[in-house]
Amino acid sequence: MKKFSFLIALAMAVSALALSTTTVRAQTDAKAEFERTWYDICYTKKDNEKCYQLSRELLEKYADSTYAKNATANVKNYELAKSWEKFNTSLKAFYNPPQDAAKLDALFASGEDYLRLQPDQQWVIAQMALAGGTGVLGQVYKNMDKVKGYAQRALTMFSSQTPPKDWKPEDWNPLRDAVQAKMNQFMGYYLVETKGDQMQAIDYLTKATEVKARDGSGWKDPNNYWLRANIHSKKYGELRAQYDALSDDDKTGEIGKALLLKVNEVVDQMIPDYARVMATATQPEAKPLNDAAKELLESFWKFRVDDPEKVKLAGYINSFKADPSAAGPAIPVKAETPDTPAPDAPSAASAGTRLAPGQASAPGTAEAGTSSGKASPAKGKARSTRRKPGRRG
Repeated sequence: MKKFSFLIALAMAVSALALSTTTVRAQTDAKAEFERTWYDICYTKKDNEKCYQLSRELLEKYADSTYAKNATANVKNYELAKSWEKFNTSLKAFYNPPQDAAKLDALFASGEDYLRLQPDQQWVIAQMALAGGTGVLGQVYKNMDKVKGYAQRALTMFSSQTPPKDWKPEDWNPLRDAVQAKMNQFMGYYLVETKGDQMQAIDYLTKATEVKARDGSGWKDPNNYWLRANIHSKKYGELRAQYDALSDDDKTGEIGKALLLKVNEVVDQMIPDYARVMATATQPEAKPLNDAAKELLESFWKFRVDDPEKVKLAGYINSFKADPSAAGPAIPVKAETPDTPAPDAPSAASAGTRLAPGQASAPGTAEAGTSSGKASPAKGKARSTRRKPGRRG
C-alpha cells in the first residue's frame, strides 16, 4: 500500500513538473511573440502611436526583456515629442491675436509639463519668460510675480555670450538678445509697478538699452526710455511739491535755489529720454507714446532752453535716431535768473500712457523672422534617440 502511495505521489510530481515546464514554455513563447510584434511595429512599420503603446505594454508585462532599454527610450521620446508639440501649439496660440491671460496660462502649463520631462530646457524657458513679459507689459496678464520667476530664470540661463553645447551661435545669439532686452525691461517695469527699488529699476532698464539686437529690441525700444523717464518724473514731482510749499521769499532765497538746482538735475535726466522716445516711437502703433513724450519734452525744453522756434529741439531729437542708447549732446541750457520758476509737473494722464505694443510672434521662430528661420535651435527640439536593436529569432 505504501509502495502504491509512493508511486501515485511520484506520478503527480512528474505531471506537475511537466505542467510547469509547459507553462514556462508558453510564457516564453508569448513573450517572444510579443517582442516580434513590438519590433515589427516600432522598427519595420515605424508606427509611432502603436509603438508607444506596445513599448509601455512591454515594460509592464516583460520588464526583464532584452528590449526593455529600447522600449524605455521609445516611451520617453514619444512623450517628449508630444509635449514639445503641445508647447509649440500653445506658444503659437498665445501670439495669435487677441492675446489673453487664458492663453498665457495654457502656455505656462504646457511649458511646465515639458520641463518635467526635460528640465532646464533653454528654448522653452526663454519662450515662457518672453511671452509672460509680453502679457504683462501688454496689460493682459496680472500675475507679475509668476512672470518674474520665469524672467529671472531666463536672465541667468542666457547670461553667457558663449552658446552652450548643441547650440549654434546664429541660434543662440538672437534668442539671448531677446531675453536680455525684454526680461531686463520687464524687471524694470516690475519694480516700477510694485514700487520697489527705483534705482534698481533704472539699472534694469539701462541694461535693456545696452542690447543692440538686430530687430531693434533693447536699444531702439521706446518703452525703455519712457519707463526710465517716468521714474525720474516721480522724483521731479516730489521736488516740485517741496518747492511749491516754500514761501515766495524762500523760493528766491538759498532754499529755493538749492531745490531748483535739484529740479534741474532731474529735468536734465528726463529731457534726453523723452527725446529718445520720440526718436524711436516712429511706428503707427506707437503714436500715442510719441505724442505723450512730445508734450512733456516740449514743456521741459522750454523751461531749460531758449529755443522759441524749437530749432535746437529738432536737432537734439535727431541726434538720437542713429543710436538712441548713446549719451547724446549736451542740453543747451539758458542762463538762470533768481526768479526762474520751476515747470509744472507732468500730468498723471501722461505718466499712465500705454506702452508701445510688443512682438506679434515668439522670438527665435520662423514667424519672428530670425536668420535661421527654424522653429527652434537643435538643442530645443525633442529629438528621437531611438536606435534599432538587434533582432532575435
